This record gives sequence, structure tokens and C-alpha cells, in this order.
Amino acid sequence: GWAQSCHDAKGVGGLLTLARSDDNLSFKELGDLLLMMSWLAQAAHQGMSRLLLPKLMPEVTLKLSAREIEVLRWTAEGKTSGEVSMIMCIAERTVNFHINNAMAKLGTYNKTATVVKAAILGLL
Repeated sequence: GWAQSCHDAKGVGGLLTLARSDDNLSFKELGDLLLMMSWLAQAAHQGMSRLLLPKLMPEVTLKLSAREIEVLRWTAEGKTSGEVSMIMCIAERTVNFHINNAMAKLGTYNKTATVVKAAILGLL
């Protein structure tokens, strides 16, 4: 048998296992088929991810606006809403509006959790 793990840019992992009931897998056969089996594992992972992730992790399909991303990036740098408003030349109320929108989209309850979740999902 043979098993190949996969990880994608969103941090989702998978494992493809191939087995047969007859002969053992020789080192030569493994070497000859390694590239094809690695490609198959990646292709299977991408296909299954496309089908299953929207159901199992609906947040991977969400999109943040460019302003929400910019505000969260500055927040991740440790800037307060007031500091972000001065950097971006927008009102502090607007900064908080973008943070609250991102929180609602990501299902989080504070700025820190929002930044962490957005980073984990590769949105920042």
C-alpha cells in the first residue's frame, strides 16, 4: 500500500491511501510511480476540497472587501482603530464599521479573533 498526505494554502489537510490485495509494493515500483501518485493525491485533494469545504467549512468561501482586509492588516500590526483611521485617512467610525463587517462575516466576537481567523483562512 501507499499513502500520501496533502496540505493546501488554506491549511486543509488530506490523505490519499492506495492499496492492493496482491503483491507487495517494491521500492522500484514505488520509485517508478512516485510522481504519478503524488500528482494523483494533489488532484484528488483539490477535487474533494472543492466539493466538501463549502459544506464543512463555509467560511473558506467568504470574501472580505479590500477595505476590510486593509483594516484587519493594520489591526494585526497592533494599531488601534484611532491609529488605523489616521493611517487610512478615514473616520474611526468607518474603521469600526469595517471591523464589525469582518466580524460578522467570519463569525467572531472581537477584533483579535477576527484577525486570527482571517489570517488562518489566508484572507490577509
